[in-house]
Formats: sequence, structure tokens, C-alpha cells
Amino acid sequence: MKIVSAVMHTRVVKALALTIVLSAAFSGKSFAATDWSAIQGALNATGNVFPGNVLRFELVRQDLSVTWNGAAIPTNQVSAVANGFISFKPVYGDHFFVDGALPALETELPALQTALRQNTHIHITAVVNHATLETPKLLWVHFEAITRDGAGLATDLATALATIHSPQLHILAVIGTNTVFDPSILPPKFLKLFEEGTVEQLNSTFAFYLPRPDEKHLSVDNVKGQAALGVGHSFYIKFPFSGGTDVTLNLELAVRSAEIQDVEDTLRAGGFTVTAQNSHFLNDNPHLYFIHAYGSGDGFTLGNTLYNAIQIIQAYADIENGHGHDHDD
Repeated sequence: MKIVSAVMHTRVVKALALTIVLSAAFSGKSFAATDWSAIQGALNATGNVFPGNVLRFELVRQDLSVTWNGAAIPTNQVSAVANGFISFKPVYGDHFFVDGALPALETELPALQTALRQNTHIHITAVVNHATLETPKLLWVHFEAITRDGAGLATDLATALATIHSPQLHILAVIGTNTVFDPSILPPKFLKLFEEGTVEQLNSTFAFYLPRPDEKHLSVDNVKGQAALGVGHSFYIKFPFSGGTDVTLNLELAVRSAEIQDVEDTLRAGGFTVTAQNSHFLNDNPHLYFIHAYGSGDGFTLGNTLYNAIQIIQAYADIENGHGHDHDD
């Protein structure tokens, strides 16, 4: 029985690795030290410092009982669906760029938006759906801000988050890959992508963040765009630790307009349901759209589909860079 269990665990781990097709080696990447204590204290949460000196707080609506596509989501896996984030990045010397996506019930939107706008540095950039067939219905309020007073803005954000039951509290988010799985089990074609992203474990869900291949050309409000700021791809996966290779994968792909149809067609043909397509930012350059999709089933099949979608984005970026410039779509 122990041998069978070990074999099944290996299959699950390989399915996970192939499904995400990427993750991050957090170690070995350095960045300038920043004193985050005042911001962390204001939000009463620690967050994780990502490569590029971005402090990111994960949000999970732990107060909700969520069903998705008719199936109840276990409490420890709600982070795969009812998630969001807030990120802080030092810019311009003594300023902070701050952005995020806040998951709210439709009935909570007025209070949340009113609370956000009590700080005039905070600009609401989008109110969008990410999923379909979930109960209760959630919408995501995206925002961005630039301020000198990072702690003050964090205090105001804490007040706004209280209108949606403070989803930043009591979140266990562990960054890194070495304790999750052995990167050497990835097929060779995935290894390069694996080294370019970052992975977190959120309770019983794994979250993966991958930069676009043209990240160095991306900006929001003249601030360098980074995956930890939501200017990139995000994947949330839940899979059975007890055995089997079936997984459920929620993904968010950052795409330019020319990439949309090829990426969506690839996802649909490979077992994903595309649930939303929208913009998250007002002043991003070049302008990005975000494709939201989910898939459930064999991890190897979904992993290959995701890899193919990423390769399409890479191919378009190569063509764009081959022209020697990036432009607004």
C-alpha cells in the first residue's frame, strides 16, 4: 500500500508540474531592502516580497460558502476561486505604486467603492467578472494608486477591505517551489518557463505567476509592469493530494489584442471554458486584456493546452520585438 501511495503521489505531483508548466525559483533573485513594517501593520498581514521588490498580499473570501459549476468548493480551496490581491512597489524614490483586485459580492460594491474613494489617490480602474456559474456571484474591483504615504494608504485600504470581510486576514501564503515538488521532473521544454515565474501555496491551492515575454516593455502609470502587480499571467490550481491526475485550473492570461482569438481558440479546443475577457488597467502601455478561463480534468491534457497558449503569446511577442518596437494595440 505504501508503494502504491508513493506512486500515486508522484503521478499527482507530475500532473501538477505539467499543468502549471511553470513556476518560480524564488531563491537566487535579489532586490533592494524595503522596510514594509508600517504597511504590514496597517493591513494586519505580512504578505510576501516578490522578485522586483513587490510586497503582495493575497486575498481570499474565507467568509463565503462557494459553489462553482454546481459543485461545492471545500473551505480550504476557496482561494482557487474567490481570490484577489493588493501589491505595493516603491517607485520614484519615496513613493509607492499600489494596485489590486478586490473580490466583492454585488451587494457589497457600493460600500467598497465608496470606501476606496475616500483616499483620492486610489483610482478604480475596472469592475469586472472573472468567472461564471459561481454562487454567490462575485465581481472584482481593480484599482491603482501612487502615493508617498504607503502606510496611510494601507490604512485606508484596510477600512475598504472591512466592507468585504477583510479577506487579507489569516491567509497562509508560502512562496517558493522546493518544498512543493522537484523541478527536475518537468519535461525539458517547460524548464525555461519554470525558471521565469513564481509560485505560492495558498492553503490547499497553488498560485503561479508568470511574466509576459515582453514584460520589460510593459508599464502602468509609467511604472514598470510586473506579474506580482497583476501585469502578467496568474494560475490557481487545486488537485487531489490523495491520488489521481485530475485537476481544476483557474487561469488569467494577460494578452494583447492581436493574441486574443488565437489564445481563446486554443484554450477552448484544449478543454478550458473561457469565462471573461476584460481590461484591468486604464493607463497601461501597451494596453493589455485579460482572459479568464477554467478547466477540470486530466492535468497532462490541461498542462499541454496551457503551454500551447503561452507559446502563442511568445510567438506574437517575438514578432513584435522583431519589428523593433512595441505599440499600443
